[in-house]
Amino acid sequence: MQSLYRKDSCYSWIATMFLIHSLSESTDATAVGAKAATLAELKRAGFNVPNGFVLTTAAYPEFIAPLAETIRARLTDDVIMDPAEIEHAATEIRAEITAQPFPSHLRAALENALANFSETERASLIARTSTPSDDLATAFGSGVARAYLGLVGVEEIERAAAKCWAALWNSRSMYYRHRKKIVQTDVALAVLVQPMIPANSAGVMFTKNPTTNDANEIQIKAVWGLGVPVTSARFRPDEFLVDKASGEISDRTIEEQVVKLVVGADGHVEEHGVAESQINEPSLTDAQIKNLAAVGQQIETFFNAPQDIEWAIVGDKIFVLQARTIGVRNA
Repeated sequence: MQSLYRKDSCYSWIATMFLIHSLSESTDATAVGAKAATLAELKRAGFNVPNGFVLTTAAYPEFIAPLAETIRARLTDDVIMDPAEIEHAATEIRAEITAQPFPSHLRAALENALANFSETERASLIARTSTPSDDLATAFGSGVARAYLGLVGVEEIERAAAKCWAALWNSRSMYYRHRKKIVQTDVALAVLVQPMIPANSAGVMFTKNPTTNDANEIQIKAVWGLGVPVTSARFRPDEFLVDKASGEISDRTIEEQVVKLVVGADGHVEEHGVAESQINEPSLTDAQIKNLAAVGQQIETFFNAPQDIEWAIVGDKIFVLQARTIGVRNA
């Protein structure tokens, strides 16, 4: 895998080459997590995936090293087995992690990674958890998925990455690790960093209708602006069904949408009102719906399994933001 840490840095390239990987080279899920590895596969196959880099699972122990002994000493059997105590400990540990400064060599690697982005790409960024798939059902448990949008500058990326890593320290996951005799500080997750896509519309697509379980139908959910309101169930999205065989739109439900999330001029996410002319209009044209469905079928064929896909559209250009096999959770 390619490192984004430059050889001419004052730090050892060999020592840091495993801390940050370019997304296009990040196919090892144990290092970059399932989410990033899947997107890397799609990018290398020619799908329109935004550029990115990954703070790998090797970066996390570098970051948490100053706290590791204190954390281990705090998590006695008595604490773990007491619901109130473990919750209190989890809250304290998360606070310490989110306040922990980045070590200088990791910050240098992060700055160099950001320098590989264009000025436009650096203007607004997103950081998301990406967990090793083999650990999802074991050490991680639930509640670790995080996404931080509209980040500007290295400091905001650092704080978001720390919050992603702190997500490992919820009481349910901690108790699970204790019960399975997994060393609490031995687990790790990666953090995927990509440019924000200033979407005109965005949402999710299922290449098998999740409502009816019909493998011959594609379901698309869409809103104006960024797609977070769909994935967080904050807004009621427009919904479209596409017949795979004919490529035709078989059903549609258009919802009134009065607000949307956008990337603001300063790179942070803002809530704007939807233009009056668009409030009751579909957030996708028929041509966009059909093009999305075609991309969905291509991704389904590529992975040979029905897919749950997050997407965004700028103009008529489709960006693939996430893909996972339906029924598999890539945090």
